[in-house]
Parts: sequence; C-alpha cells; structure tokens
Amino acid sequence: MGLRLFIFIFSMGMSTLCSAAIFGVDNREAIKTTSVSYQLSRATAISVLSSLHKPAGPGRISLWVDQLENLCPNERFAKDPSLSYGCSGFLVAPDLIVTAGHCMVNTGESRNETEHYCKAFSWLFDYHVAFDGKINTESIPAANLYKCKQVIYAVKDERAPYRDYALVQLDRPVLGRTPLKLGSTALRTGEQVSMIGYPLGVPAKRSAPAGVLLNNPSRESFITSLDALEGNSGSAVFNAKQEVVGILVGGTPSLSFVPARQRNCEIYNKCSDAGTGCLLPDQDTSKFPGYQRVGSEVQRIAPVMNLIKALSRRR
Repeated sequence: MGLRLFIFIFSMGMSTLCSAAIFGVDNREAIKTTSVSYQLSRATAISVLSSLHKPAGPGRISLWVDQLENLCPNERFAKDPSLSYGCSGFLVAPDLIVTAGHCMVNTGESRNETEHYCKAFSWLFDYHVAFDGKINTESIPAANLYKCKQVIYAVKDERAPYRDYALVQLDRPVLGRTPLKLGSTALRTGEQVSMIGYPLGVPAKRSAPAGVLLNNPSRESFITSLDALEGNSGSAVFNAKQEVVGILVGGTPSLSFVPARQRNCEIYNKCSDAGTGCLLPDQDTSKFPGYQRVGSEVQRIAPVMNLIKALSRRR
C-alpha cells in the first residue's frame, strides 16, 4: 500500500479494503475500447483521492500514479499504473454511483455526508486501456472526473447482517453513459457471474468466468470464485444477463500476495476454483466472524434497489 494512502486511511479510520485472491486460472482481462464489455465498463468508475489529480492544461487533468513495485514483473498487469487502491463504483442513475459501504464509512451507518469521505474522493470514468494499447494518465479530459455532492447512505456492519454498500450522489449528471441495469432474479449456487472493477487501482479489468460457491439466502452476501484484489471493493458483479446482482465487498484469504521464493518480489496469492489449496491460507479465522468460506464476498444488490426506489419517491 502506498504511503500517501496509508496516511489517509490511518487519519480517517477507514476500514480495510477488499482482500481475496486469484481463484483457479487468472482469467482477468483488460477492458479496452474494442472489448465486448466496453460499454458496460463506461458506466463504472474509480474513486480518486483529491491529492492524486491536478490540472494539466485547459480542460485536462493528470493523475499521480504509483507502480506496483513489489509485484514480480512477470505477474499479470504488473506494469500497469496504480491509483493507490482507489475503490470501484458503478452508475445506477445519471448522478448516482454505488460502491462498497466500507469505501465511504468506517463502520456503522452514515447519511447525507458531505464532508470527510465525500470531499476526499472524486470519481473518474474511462480509466482503461486506449485503442492504441496505451494507458493515459497525463492528459485526461477533466469532464471524466466527477466530485461527490453527498454520500446519501453508507453502511458497514461488523456483525449480522453484515451489510456493506453505499450510494453516492455526484455533483452533476453523467452524460453519454447508460447506468447499469440491476437484476432482481434470485441467484443459484453454481451460477456464473462476472465483474468489472479496478483491482489495485489499475485500469479497468473484467473478471470472468466465475461461479457462486455459497449462497445462503439468510445472509446479505454470497461467496464467489471471482478473481478479486484490493481496489475491487465496490465493483459491479453481473449475472449472465449482464444485470448487476451484487457489489464486491471482501473475501478471504486476507493476504492477496505471497513472497516469491528466492526473489525479492511478490506473486498473487492463488487458490483453486473451489476456494481450497491457497498458496497462503488465512491463519487467523477470527478476523472474519461468521464468515462463510474462502472466496470473494459479494453484497446482494436487493437493499440497494430498495434504497434507490425510496430515494426516487422523494425526488
């Protein structure tokens, strides 16, 4: 974790961001303008600390990015620039973004917050690989960056029912992009899911295919084999119809990297598709009270849908 973000998290008491691993084969793919999922990705965004962007000429901004220095150079996407583990999010209305609750509140609930987290983070769209294969961080259209007007609602439960979601209002409507469709059909264990987000703060990646490993209907979340790392918190999780069925919020193992043997670098922590045989399993299971099993944890979208409906009636 970069020093700048560590200081920020320490000062604000921010919850630990999503941790998980690579399950089975690392089948993440970079979102490009030519990707089948490109249009879906245009409705996703990455949160950017206010200290990590600056003006770069009329109507342009540049980003202060890090490199994934500790990652072994032969690991996938090791050369991508990193926005210091910004959270992921996605549009559900022209001026509303959904993300993980722990990205916008430490613990408990927050309503109509306009100061701490809202002022600290803006939301950047089109952070992906360009048509020419390059990643632009030096001259980005300022119109792609949206400030937070208010965190309408954020919740991060430390105990049952373990809710973890947030709804953020932007400072202006996002034009030229279609908000993602939310799905109400119940999931089944074994069903295929996919995800678009920004692992480790790198440009947009799609994780697929993956399956639902455990789906206890009494819980707010379900467990999948989605390849997920820090920074994927808030990522949109899709069913086969490309409807959003959940928000990536966490997972086990809690350590996403493993020291490489006889090398001064790290590799991704890897587990089987079934969530077994991890290179580095969790040693302290008490960190996850009531946790279901190893895998990537996804907050169900249903309570978010109810929140949006309630908000629309008041607008």
